[in-house]
Amino acid sequence: MISGALRRSFIGKAHFGLVSEYNSRVNQKLYKGVQVSEAPQFFTTSARPGNFGDHIDFKVQMDNWFDENRVHNEHETEIKRTQIYALNAVYYGGLLSFARLFAVGIIGRMDGWKRYDRDTYLEMDIGDLPPGEVMQIVWNGTPVFIRRLTQQEIKDEDNLPKETILDPSSEVVLTNCGNTKVLVVSALCTHLGCIPIPYLGAYNGWVCICHGSVYDKYARVRQGPALQNLPFINNSIYDDVIVCIEEMKFPREPSQRYWT
Repeated sequence: MISGALRRSFIGKAHFGLVSEYNSRVNQKLYKGVQVSEAPQFFTTSARPGNFGDHIDFKVQMDNWFDENRVHNEHETEIKRTQIYALNAVYYGGLLSFARLFAVGIIGRMDGWKRYDRDTYLEMDIGDLPPGEVMQIVWNGTPVFIRRLTQQEIKDEDNLPKETILDPSSEVVLTNCGNTKVLVVSALCTHLGCIPIPYLGAYNGWVCICHGSVYDKYARVRQGPALQNLPFINNSIYDDVIVCIEEMKFPREPSQRYWT
C-alpha cells in the first residue's frame, strides 16, 4: 500500500515537472537556434567607447576658432598687413632663389667652364730644361714631348711657309713660361704611333725614322706619310717652372667667354 502511494506521487510530480518545462520552452524565443532573452542586456566596460563624431566636432571647433579670430582682429589692420608682408616675403624669396639657381647655371654655360679628369693630373718641374731643348716624359701611360722654345725659335717658326703644312686646321697652343714658351704634345706619330726623334730634319723639329714623317718645332707635320700634327696636351704652368698636365674631360667646350 505504502509503496503504491509513493509511486503514484512520484509519477505525478515527474509528470508535472515535464509539462511545466515544456510550457516554459514553448514560450521562449529562438533566433537561428539560439535562445534570446526578452529582457535587454547591457555590458559595462572600463573603456570609454569612441566618439564617431570627433572629426565633425574638430571641424566645428576650427571654424569657431577662425571666426573668433577674424572677429577679434577685424579692427586690427596692422596685424593683417604684417601677415600679408610676411607671406609675400616668403613667396618672392622662393622665386628669387630659383631665379638665382637658374641664372648661375646659364652663366656657367656661357662662361665655358673647363672640366678635367682628376685621375690624370701630373706636375713636372722644367726648371732644369734649358730654352731650345726637348724632354720626354710619360703621362697617363702616353709618351709626351715638352719643348721649351726661345723667342728666336718662335720668330723663325712664324716665318716658315704655310704652304707645306699638311694639317693647317689644327691649332698650335703655346704656354707662356717667363721669357720663353712651352709646347706640350703627344710623342706618338700620327701615322702609325712611332716615337719621332727630336732635333732632326730640315726644320730641326722631329722626324719619325720609321716611315719618314717630318714635323717642325711647333709639332706641325711638314712631310708625310703622317697627315696630322702631333696632338696637343692640355697644360698650364705655375711659377714658370711647374708644368701641370691634366686631361680635359669635355674638350669641345669653349675655354673662353664667347662674347669676348
